[in-house]
Amino acid sequence: MKRLKKSITIATVALSMSLAAGFAAATSEETLAKVPAEAAGLTNPVEADDDAIKKVFKKGYKKKCKKCHGSKGNGKGPGAKGMEPPPPDWTAGSSATDGQLYWLIMNGSKDTEMKGWKAGVAKKGKEVSEEEAWTMVHIIRGFQK
Repeated sequence: MKRLKKSITIATVALSMSLAAGFAAATSEETLAKVPAEAAGLTNPVEADDDAIKKVFKKGYKKKCKKCHGSKGNGKGPGAKGMEPPPPDWTAGSSATDGQLYWLIMNGSKDTEMKGWKAGVAKKGKEVSEEEAWTMVHIIRGFQK
């Protein structure tokens, strides 16, 4: 009887985890589908410069992204609790193009809690430049290593 209860518990947990993962993946694809095609096709014009990445990580990512996306990019920041959909786990990789990531950084996503950081979208004084946003794309890609 103990074995049966243990098996049922394990099966329930596994099913819950796979449903949650499927929901997160579907939501991510829904979000990516809303990025305009011309933005999705953009390529990153900013070189992956270590000094710039460190500067933007400290100035931008730690102040704007870490709360939800976590210091390791795994989507487990303290602000992520209870978010539906949850922030993506960048360590697992992403099907997003650089252009899609850039567009979401700048414009946000209306169906999620992701804020946009460009002038006119972000609060005054909280904006990021285009170069900083493209550098953040390098930071996101760096979490995948």
